[in-house]
Amino acid sequence: MLDLVAIEEIKQLKSRYFRFLDTADIDGLKTVFTENAGIHYRSPSYEFKKNGWNELADFFLECFTKTKFGIHTGHHPEISVDGDRARGIWYLHDKFVNLDEGITFEGSAIYQDRYTRENGEWKISFSEYDRLFEEVTKRNENMIITSRPINKKINIDS
Repeated sequence: MLDLVAIEEIKQLKSRYFRFLDTADIDGLKTVFTENAGIHYRSPSYEFKKNGWNELADFFLECFTKTKFGIHTGHHPEISVDGDRARGIWYLHDKFVNLDEGITFEGSAIYQDRYTRENGEWKISFSEYDRLFEEVTKRNENMIITSRPINKKINIDS
């Protein structure tokens, strides 16, 4: 029998993850990960592997700034639940602007996540992805950005 409540809670968890990532909300990101969570992101041009919230926080603080930001969207979730543990596969489409290096990444990847329910709340315990497609574009003087992400708390209840 499918645990549809848990599946929906995990979908909302991953949605918050993407929103917190794109708004550089480190406090928010801390709420979606377990304390000992890990990540492993692989692409032809980079590989990041971090373990524990402190390493993750440092990584996110370095990657998402006023000059490095993006949009991340997750699609087509496949989620299986087994008690207080779950696994999920997500299709990622993202665009990441790095003004410091004058480049923009755009691409897709397949996320494979593990989730744990702690005190009744789902959290990401491990997240990894492998790039399927990546295009790196050099930015030029004709490319204008009129808005940049802000670290503003957004609350669905207000």
